[in-house]
Amino acid sequence: MCLSSYKKYMFLSILVGILIILSIFSENLFYFLPIMVFAIIQSRISCPKCKTALLKDKNGWYIFSMRKTCRTCGQDTLLCEVEEDSVTSLDLTKKKSSK
Repeated sequence: MCLSSYKKYMFLSILVGILIILSIFSENLFYFLPIMVFAIIQSRISCPKCKTALLKDKNGWYIFSMRKTCRTCGQDTLLCEVEEDSVTSLDLTKKKSSK
């Protein structure tokens, strides 16, 4: 069973959010270690095609708004398999023309 990059990101963001809420209301510092570990794992999720981190922009800054496609190559992150270059280039040209 394959989990796509987008599903991994959504799962980890929900997990981090729940742990943050639990740590606020329980006043227990034990939750901060798993929060930091899961947040680091979440920031390392990469595109299956170009292997760049999905949460980084072209300057290397972290962006916490996840898109369905990769910012660099246009790969659909909801898919587990790598798309052909012709498909991803069409996706990138559609986005550039709509801006």
